[in-house]
Amino acid sequence: MRTKKKITKKKLKEPDEFISFTQQAFLFITQHFKKVVTAGIIVLALILFIVLYQMWEKQKEVEASRDFGLAMEMYRKAGSMDRERLPSEYKNVLARFDEVITKFPGTSSGRFSLLYKGNIDLQMGEFEEAIKAYQAFLEKAGEEKLYRLFALEGLGYAYQGKKDYENALRTYQKIAEMGEGIQTADAYLNRGLCYERLGKNKEALENYKAFLKVSQKSVMTNLILRKISSLER
Repeated sequence: MRTKKKITKKKLKEPDEFISFTQQAFLFITQHFKKVVTAGIIVLALILFIVLYQMWEKQKEVEASRDFGLAMEMYRKAGSMDRERLPSEYKNVLARFDEVITKFPGTSSGRFSLLYKGNIDLQMGEFEEAIKAYQAFLEKAGEEKLYRLFALEGLGYAYQGKKDYENALRTYQKIAEMGEGIQTADAYLNRGLCYERLGKNKEALENYKAFLKVSQKSVMTNLILRKISSLER
């Protein structure tokens, strides 16, 4: 048979813990009412600011995506035009991409506009501008591997266009280290061409042979075999 727990007078006189805590909390709030209200307003203001900022960022992404889409449509149309009209059309497209870059620098559309700006500058022979655009894209691209490879490839070609073979070599080396398949093969091929321009035939040979090892049969294979044969004489 269970025995009832005896409650002593001492126990009855002890204050209830919950009531004591509530009383203390009420007393604290009463004594620090202004501070508590101020802190509450600050917290609510911060929450409201975060919500509004997120809404603003989403709206910016929507607007940037719309403007980027219009620029891409112009870019595709320009690519189908005859070569005489191409430079003037590309200038209009560049202006569109520049607008997206300026208005929406922190958006994904702003980043990709830098990549396409670099591509257009490269095709127009504006190598210095292309280098700036590709470098700016790479600084913002994060870990987007495929697009980083596209930008690095364009950057390498731009350095080659400037005859800055040392920087081109460093750029192609990055592609060789992170690329796969055809990307790696093209990196070795371009490194071979750069070394050949610098008169470093030994290094050129090494890279041409590396190209043949990692590349599938391509239109460049016979040409590279002839180059190797010529350099080994």
